[in-house]
Amino acid sequence: MSRRPSSETMRNSLKLATRLSLTAAGGAAALVREKLVRVGEAALSFASSPHEDHDERFVALDVALDLDFVAGEPLHARALAAAQGYELRAIDRPASAGVFGHTDIRNLAREFADLQDAMFAALDDGAVCRKDRQAILAELADVERMAQAIRSKVEASA
Repeated sequence: MSRRPSSETMRNSLKLATRLSLTAAGGAAALVREKLVRVGEAALSFASSPHEDHDERFVALDVALDLDFVAGEPLHARALAAAQGYELRAIDRPASAGVFGHTDIRNLAREFADLQDAMFAALDDGAVCRKDRQAILAELADVERMAQAIRSKVEASA
């Protein structure tokens, strides 16, 4: 019997974080081809595999950090925090630029869709009330933050 302080559930959460980050980042092949991680496709596959032959294989912390940057969210950090009873929250200062990728496009499209929904909802009854105005302004702020983050990534890639 293992005396490890982490549980199988906690370790499975880390594997899930790896799978999710690989998906969000466009796949292991693209990451390796673009040299965005220091490991190969096989290592990424083993680290994300739920198969019992690979249950002790995980990405190293620096690889998890790179994956999370490319995925556009701290998936591994959330799994690590949750395993220890903590919760992550965003801070109001810009993080390092990271790498522009497919996730940025998807996230921006989602933000625009949320803004569009708020604007249509506001116009449904023919009058923009205080609550509608607040919802639209909040969604606009989200779109602006996302656009600025993308701008930083694109500028950093030049």
